[in-house]
Amino acid sequence: MNTRFAAVALLALAAGPALAQQPASSGIAIQDIKVQLFMERSGTLSENLIGSKKVLFNTPTGAGDAGEPAESVLVTLVFQGPKNSRGSDKLARDLAAVKVTQTLKTGPKILINRAFGGMQFAEAGVAYKAFMLDSATCAPLEIEARVGRSRKTVKLDFKCGE
Repeated sequence: MNTRFAAVALLALAAGPALAQQPASSGIAIQDIKVQLFMERSGTLSENLIGSKKVLFNTPTGAGDAGEPAESVLVTLVFQGPKNSRGSDKLARDLAAVKVTQTLKTGPKILINRAFGGMQFAEAGVAYKAFMLDSATCAPLEIEARVGRSRKTVKLDFKCGE
C-alpha cells in the first residue's frame, strides 16, 4: 500500500507542468467587466467607462466626453480561477454566460447571448475574454456575466438625440 502511494506521489511530481494543463476543477468567478469606446479617428480605446462619470451622449458624433466619434465598444470580461489551469469548455460549471441587452424606445433588444469556456488561467489566476459591440452607443446597455454562482452586472447610460 505504501509503495503504491509513493509511486503515485512520484508520478504526480514528475508530471509537474503537465498537471497545469489539466482542466480547472472549480472555483471560477467573474472578477470584473470593463467597457471601452473604440475611437474611430485615432483607432485607440478609451479608459474603462464603468464607474466613470463620463457623459455618454451622442457618442457616435464625438459629442459628450468621448472627444471623437465612437460607435463600437470593447467589452472585456475578467475571470478569477485556479492558478496555471484551464477551465473546461464542456462542463457547465466552467462556462461563463454573457448577455448584453440594449434598451431601445421599442423595448429591450438582446445584442449578445453567448457562452465562453476554455479559459486559460495564468500564474496570477486571471483569464480574460473579450468581444466588440458595433453600433451600440445610442441606447442604454446592460451587460450581465455569470459563471457558476458568481454574477456581475454593469449598466451604461448611452443616449443620442438633438
